[in-house]
Amino acid sequence: MIIVSPKTLKIFAFSLAFFITSCAAFKPEKTFSKNGLTVTFRSLNALDDIQSIKFLYPIILSEKQVLNHLLSLWHQRIVSPGKPKPVFSLDEVAKLSSLFSAALKKVEPTKYLNFQFKSSKGLIEGQVFATAKKLHWRFLKINNEDFSNDPLRIRKPSWKLVRMPGQTYQKLQSSSFIKIFKNRIIANINLPFPKQRSQSRPTTRTSQKKATQSASEKLELKSKLDALKKFLDVGIIEKNEYEKKKESLMKQYFKVRD
Repeated sequence: MIIVSPKTLKIFAFSLAFFITSCAAFKPEKTFSKNGLTVTFRSLNALDDIQSIKFLYPIILSEKQVLNHLLSLWHQRIVSPGKPKPVFSLDEVAKLSSLFSAALKKVEPTKYLNFQFKSSKGLIEGQVFATAKKLHWRFLKINNEDFSNDPLRIRKPSWKLVRMPGQTYQKLQSSSFIKIFKNRIIANINLPFPKQRSQSRPTTRTSQKKATQSASEKLELKSKLDALKKFLDVGIIEKNEYEKKKESLMKQYFKVRD
């Protein structure tokens, strides 16, 4: 007859619990891909600076709400900045808004959404999670370029996000200083449609107006019209505004072509 001491039983029970916990921790991550967007539901343990954050679940945002968020994300070079540029193009936003809305609803407690999107200009990678009345966007890479803002310039600075109405940078305050993360945007859940995106792009230069319309310009017009129709379908613009903007785009197109 084998006699097992209570101490041995405790050690065995502890080891078994540790083994079960470890197996749970190393579960394969859930990943979904569609239209160039890959989303992965990852553990909050992979995030930093979240000790004081109270996460919100489930994350229920309409397609229209997500669309306004995507349209409000802009970035800019740190050195020789120039004009801010949108993170996502109009036609990309039209494709992604429904995908992000569906993916955010599936985020389980203790998880956040990691995403990678193959845009026409390169890979865009980031993280999304929600708190009360706020949506947090953290970007790691835009157009194949990692974020870098080293004040000592040991590593070459790259880009930063540009705040729009209803957005702030994440700030980390210690006893002696405040650190601002310019690749992290905290936005109001209910963002308005950004005025910057209601303006169409400038027309082609005068010197190019007599040239034959290229296939790329025709595709650009189609993408703008598709995006405009998407905004009408989700209720961002009214029918009369849709018709006006559609007419304006068509006039602009044929003006350049003539």
